[in-house]
Amino acid sequence: MAELGPVDAIVLGFPGQRLTSAVLDAFESVEERGDVRLIDALIVVKDIAGVVSSHEVSEFEGLRDMAAELAARELLGLAGAEDAEQIGQVMPPDSLVVVLFVENIWAREVATRIRDSGGRLLSYTRLPQSVLDEAEEALAGSPDGG
Repeated sequence: MAELGPVDAIVLGFPGQRLTSAVLDAFESVEERGDVRLIDALIVVKDIAGVVSSHEVSEFEGLRDMAAELAARELLGLAGAEDAEQIGQVMPPDSLVVVLFVENIWAREVATRIRDSGGRLLSYTRLPQSVLDEAEEALAGSPDGG
């Protein structure tokens, strides 16, 4: 397998167990530009009675093309039944969660050089949108920020 760039697990929640291909089409669009590569996915459903189940992407009619693409890449297996159980514990009833494992292709070369130099990633934190919103508000309110 080729060297991987950093991989993010993106967790998306959908009330009412409604999953449409529109959101995943957006990921496909970004992937086509070469910024990221979807390498695995996990779908977890919690029914109205609170019963949790995990599903393959191929079980959803609108996602079968994505499933075929993932299978062809032979990179499946980043998440399993234990992960689905943990996710299910925090999900509200009558909801669906999709976990997408996305390689950041744009950072692949940097990551490879860091590893080749004996370095390793010690921490990675994605800032929540609320923190970014607060920073934008602070900049907009400062005398030299706008």
